[in-house]
Amino acid sequence: MPTARFDRAAWPFALALLIAAVTRLAAPFDGLFGQDAFAYFRFARAIAPHLLHGAPLPDLYWPRGYPAAVAALLPLAGGGPFAGQLVSALAVAWAAAATYLLVRELDGMRGGADDPTARIVAGLSVAASGIALRTGQVVMADGLGIGLAATALWCLARYLRAGRGPWLVLAAVAVAFGAVTRWQVGLLALPLGVATLLARRARPAAGGRGWWVVAALAGLAVLVPQLLAAHAVPYALEQHDWLLRWSPANALGRDFDNREAHFHYRFPVGLFCLWRLGWPDALFPTVAALAVVGAWVLGRERRAVALALLVGWPVVNTAFVCGIPYENPRFLWPALPALGALIGIGYGFVRGRLPAGRRWGLALGLGASLAAGLVLGAREHGRTVARKNADRAVVDWLDATVPAGTTLLMPGGSMMAEHYGRTPVRDTYPLSPADLPPLLAQACPCFYLEDPGEIEGRMAGRPPQQVSQALRRDPGLTAVATRGPLILYRVGPPP
Repeated sequence: MPTARFDRAAWPFALALLIAAVTRLAAPFDGLFGQDAFAYFRFARAIAPHLLHGAPLPDLYWPRGYPAAVAALLPLAGGGPFAGQLVSALAVAWAAAATYLLVRELDGMRGGADDPTARIVAGLSVAASGIALRTGQVVMADGLGIGLAATALWCLARYLRAGRGPWLVLAAVAVAFGAVTRWQVGLLALPLGVATLLARRARPAAGGRGWWVVAALAGLAVLVPQLLAAHAVPYALEQHDWLLRWSPANALGRDFDNREAHFHYRFPVGLFCLWRLGWPDALFPTVAALAVVGAWVLGRERRAVALALLVGWPVVNTAFVCGIPYENPRFLWPALPALGALIGIGYGFVRGRLPAGRRWGLALGLGASLAAGLVLGAREHGRTVARKNADRAVVDWLDATVPAGTTLLMPGGSMMAEHYGRTPVRDTYPLSPADLPPLLAQACPCFYLEDPGEIEGRMAGRPPQQVSQALRRDPGLTAVATRGPLILYRVGPPP
């Protein structure tokens, strides 16, 4: 029977950390890119001054679990963004180990011979995925969300097998902490609840009702403060387009008008999500195919609890992601531990039906597929680093071009310029034309940077375009420099 020993679970944990270390050495990167990573890091650095001195916290539209974890490691990282990368890398490594432990618990529920093959492959498939490689490098909540989803799945499986109440409490805390890291992880409560009902029908779990009360209170203690904090931030949760405009019909859509911009996608959202689940730089197709085999095995063997956990969670998560008016493959990956477990189960089934002399071929094929996925994942990560470096070069150009003593106005993307640059920056993205006179009175002399194609395209009819048009009318804009699609203007009438 399975125990709480970690033994071989250390293998996928160590492999994931090794991949993270090699990737960081091969492609130097501080984990900050886009806009959200800077927002997370800025919030993480504000937590200690807030707790110690009452300093105000900046607005954060995403939940606060990840920056709280980053804040805890900031002293170890010298206050730099490596703390965020360390949280991501450790969380992904733990997810690989927890996936191993999850499959071991599920094996223990059904009894029979103890064959570690499936659980080892499950853990290694998570550790060596392109998803883990890329997620472990960025200052984003993705990795921690994956790790907490894995924790919840493992803890509940252990509770259902052993019937010990503290594991139920840990599962509830992991789901709640997952929700305050990535809101959608809270949906994991649905397949966990179904699995619990199915297990109790077959064999009532020990632990008593009191543990359910403790688990509920522990989960609420984590979740409620974040709900209150999110309610105070505009567009953070109940006002967000993803919640207000979620619809199953969005799975068939390609064009969406959100508060942020107009989005046109090449493929419908639903097709995009299904495609990305087996995308080569995420889960190599031959590896992803083993997950399909694993799901078929669970159905064939009527392992209802395992089906609820390992198939139910990817289905619930993907159904939610397909319904939001937006496309981004990152939001699919909290289901990675369940998919990894299915991969291990599928591999174990195929291996068990091969003659002993042919099993090496299967192992080599799996190793080649994992290696190919890592190579493609590393290539995609390299593209992220290249885009970040190009954006960083724009910041250096602005510092060299904008005269000292002036302020730079720009519609979005300001956090990178604030973090790396010397020029004072004001973001006009959330403003309306009525907000401009007091801003100009305070900030000018100033310059304005925009991408006209973006403003007249995705931003057409929205506040950024309205602000741009208002600046052109009064006080006027004079182009002074260009870099690619970007145009830098001096704000004010021509000299």
